[in-house]
Amino acid sequence: MLVRDPRGVAWTTGVETSAAKLFAAMHSYFTFRVDAMDRVDCLLREDPEVPAGWVLRGYLLLFSRAGSDMPVAAESLARAEALSQIATPAERLHVSALKAWLNSDALGAQRIWDAILTCMPHDLLALRVQHFNALMLGRPDYLRSLAGRSLADWDDAIPGAGFVYGMVCMGLEEAGEYARAEALGRRGADLEPDDLWSVHSVAHVMEAQGRFSEGLDWMKRPVSFWKGRGPMRHHLLWHEALFLYEAGRFDRALDYYDRRLAPQGASGYLEMSDCASFLVRLEAAGVVCGGRWDDLAEAGRHLVDDRILTFNDVHMLFVLAMAGDGAGLRRLSTSLAGHAMATRSFDAEAAGRISVPLAEALTARMAGDVTGATDRLLAARFAFPHMGGSNAQRDVLDIYLIDCAIASGDTALSRRLLHEYLDLRPGSVPMQTRLSELEAASGDRCRVQPVP
Repeated sequence: MLVRDPRGVAWTTGVETSAAKLFAAMHSYFTFRVDAMDRVDCLLREDPEVPAGWVLRGYLLLFSRAGSDMPVAAESLARAEALSQIATPAERLHVSALKAWLNSDALGAQRIWDAILTCMPHDLLALRVQHFNALMLGRPDYLRSLAGRSLADWDDAIPGAGFVYGMVCMGLEEAGEYARAEALGRRGADLEPDDLWSVHSVAHVMEAQGRFSEGLDWMKRPVSFWKGRGPMRHHLLWHEALFLYEAGRFDRALDYYDRRLAPQGASGYLEMSDCASFLVRLEAAGVVCGGRWDDLAEAGRHLVDDRILTFNDVHMLFVLAMAGDGAGLRRLSTSLAGHAMATRSFDAEAAGRISVPLAEALTARMAGDVTGATDRLLAARFAFPHMGGSNAQRDVLDIYLIDCAIASGDTALSRRLLHEYLDLRPGSVPMQTRLSELEAASGDRCRVQPVP
């Protein structure tokens, strides 16, 4: 039978009472609740004839970015396909998008979600999944175009509009449209007080603009706000730590890492990536992180063989190199080179453009060839966006390139890279400091600007 969600979108269920459970599971996903999968499983145990339930289950499994979840996601796809005769046209497109995503056709899945939204612009599930996957394409222009297409179909009176404004905020922020992004992100947080993504997107605006103290204040929420959240909570802790780092408060940043970010056992891809990128930043700023790298390598070791996402691979390369695990780095490098050559997926192409060059650069630096590492990164630098993630996340590659250039003794190149960086992020105290030190050592002067 057909049931309609609060936005009027039709979904298929076996019994009418399943509607509330399906929509509750979707809402848990929209708000990053840890119980989202449990809600889906409970729904499907009681009513297996819910095509969108199987699709949502598959989506959640793929979002884990863990190789071990791929066979289970394939099972969910098969169950959804078996219900195609009772599914709506939009649900059948969701099944096709799940299949494309499972088969590593990221761009194909994007086109299918676009087809859904062209006919059903208020399908918040399609919009949410498309947005999050687009973020991993490393294409700010594409993310911005999604924002423009989405906004025209929504207003405050439509249930769930706050979620949409939070996503549009992120798309605009990545394109550098900060004022409009912040206004929409704040509106999203007001309309959907439970939405982590609106809070997160506004934090991106503040970080990009160098509003570090304001950003820390923005992140202050009641304890109850964070209860029952998934890995996204850890990512917002990373943002808090990033505000401390960018303000040059390295002692506090390292202490924050130890208390709030450091892995407590095996880590998922997002937690591992957060930790790795933060420690790379601190190391480049002159903070010795020592055994923290060994702990992180151990916590993320189960992710080494997953060729699921270039974003993961980039951070794992950093972890192994910084932990001094030469054997692990060689093994991962070989795997990435084979992945780049063996398949014709978006991710394999990205591996060839960024993961393989980064692996070569890290290997060279471990061997003492800092100049070689710098040259390899310079050759690949305009492919850095292929790493995926946000501007703030990809920033780690620029920071490491600058650190290599300085370590190589190439003052002229280092100055140019630092000036380029500070032109985009003038409030970055760590980079202001590095430029000041570099120019002082070469007989020039550079005044460190105060933090706004």
